[in-house]
Amino acid sequence: MSLELYNFSQSTCSLKVRLQLAEKEITWTDKRLISSDNEHLSDWYLKLNPNGVVPTLLHNGKPIYESTAILEYLEDEFRQKKFRPTDPFLCSQLRAWLIFVDVWPAPAVRTPSFHFGGLLEKFKKMSQEKFEELKEKRPLKKEFYNSFDKNSGFSEKDIFTSFSIFERTFIRMEYLLKEFGGPWLMGKDYTIGDMAILPSIDRMEDLGLDDLWNKRFEGVKHWLEKAQTRPASKIAFYRGSRLSEQFPELNLGRGANSSVVEKYLKSK
Repeated sequence: MSLELYNFSQSTCSLKVRLQLAEKEITWTDKRLISSDNEHLSDWYLKLNPNGVVPTLLHNGKPIYESTAILEYLEDEFRQKKFRPTDPFLCSQLRAWLIFVDVWPAPAVRTPSFHFGGLLEKFKKMSQEKFEELKEKRPLKKEFYNSFDKNSGFSEKDIFTSFSIFERTFIRMEYLLKEFGGPWLMGKDYTIGDMAILPSIDRMEDLGLDDLWNKRFEGVKHWLEKAQTRPASKIAFYRGSRLSEQFPELNLGRGANSSVVEKYLKSK
């Protein structure tokens, strides 16, 4: 059996899959790519994943891509440890949550990640010609790259919109924790629903935006603390997988951008 994962260390979507692989204790080969090398836009990679994004799972030579699809695939293929409910109703609630994550917080986390997380500094050093060239190579995210200025990043309105999407996410999480009794989103068992959202909220904390939930969403705060301490989480979030570790000069981490959050909350 051959199982390989093409991924970036810092990619939230890659982290979702690494969390599941660690939880299931599956043996796999880490085909780690460096985002700045742009190998994910090369011809050989686009043959595996025409979307030109990570992660891509290669199982016995067959490529599976899109992180949520990979989570479901691994649940179907490797059943020795299960992280998906067997109850049909609860499974339907899980899948509704996975759709919510893919539509709202998963794309929304890109905005603060690019603006506060070091990528803006990288683009500032890049010529406009090189920047335009990279945009044109992207099969999917061209529109996203057109939505910000490479020298100044995103507008305050765009940043605050991403914050409001995360507030919507926290409200939904608080509901799920109460509805199914916790301590996890689908109740007593940790599932791929928890894995799907953990990297995005961990990213927001790493960017210093944790005041968005710390004092107002106690359920989310405790859920995050519990999820981060799982042994598999410590494996998946190895050193160098957080932006604060990749860009130490930015002094990221808990509370680092609390003034931005305060301004957002006052603007509401």
